[in-house]
Amino acid sequence: MATYRGRKTDICRIVGFNIWGKSKYPKPNRMFPPGQHGPNKQQPRRSEYAEQLLAKQVIRRYYNVLERQFRNTFDKAANMHGDTGLNFLRLLELRLATIVWRLGYARSIFQARQMVSHGHITVNGKVVDIPSYTVKVGDTIAVRDRESSRDLARNNHYEAAAVPPYLDVNLHEMWGRVVALPEREDLPSFFEIQKVVEFYAR
Repeated sequence: MATYRGRKTDICRIVGFNIWGKSKYPKPNRMFPPGQHGPNKQQPRRSEYAEQLLAKQVIRRYYNVLERQFRNTFDKAANMHGDTGLNFLRLLELRLATIVWRLGYARSIFQARQMVSHGHITVNGKVVDIPSYTVKVGDTIAVRDRESSRDLARNNHYEAAAVPPYLDVNLHEMWGRVVALPEREDLPSFFEIQKVVEFYAR
């Protein structure tokens, strides 16, 4: 299975800010390219294309999606009724790996992908091991009813997670339910989705 295996801190330094908000990730005064010559490199003036490309890479990295999956998801959103940008973000947000992360069962989007792939998560009572599986409104996402799976969620302190309003949770039984579609205000404010739409519209 193809996935990014490099250092996550390098992603933040390449895009220029801490996209996941983790305390151990680079501080603002270290937001320069990695390597011994990184601090001496001047910030280049970006073209319009470069700004659009960066906006795309920020969102793609944030959700830990490969390029082909990302493009296919955008094409699917473009064929849906309504706002293409919002539909695109909703499809990314409703990926099973993202929901597991939002519910706090995983510390990061990367661990969430691994938990799903290893069969620790169920959807409507059935084990689903596909991180890109699209969850629908009304679906119930739960930690599998076995000790090894539940210990993972407990170790990640899932009960303290900041769960978005479009999810309903049951802390005791370790499940969450999608009760509405995500709205733009529920998503990170640094997403520049219009630039992504313009990038793919070239």
